[in-house]
Amino acid sequence: WIKTSKAGLEFQTRLRERSVIFVIDNLVDAISDIANKTGKHGNSITAHELRWVYRNRHDDLVKQNVKFFLNGEAISHEDVFSLVGWDKYKPKNRNR
Repeated sequence: WIKTSKAGLEFQTRLRERSVIFVIDNLVDAISDIANKTGKHGNSITAHELRWVYRNRHDDLVKQNVKFFLNGEAISHEDVFSLVGWDKYKPKNRNR
């Protein structure tokens, strides 16, 4: 399911050029777990998807088509990926 989910992100954002929305209200305090693949949130499908977005954050189509919302308001990729914890993420595979 995880590989299918990430393939779906790629298909939706790069091939179809359609939006994917992440509501991160309950994840802001879990970024360290997500980045380190630990804790309650670290191995969830959403965590895998967020790490995929992080690895592809410089891709123009991903930046254009992945939207983040926090407390009902749009939040930029820069704001999301500057949250405490992402600095600890060391991807094995850098797509971009």
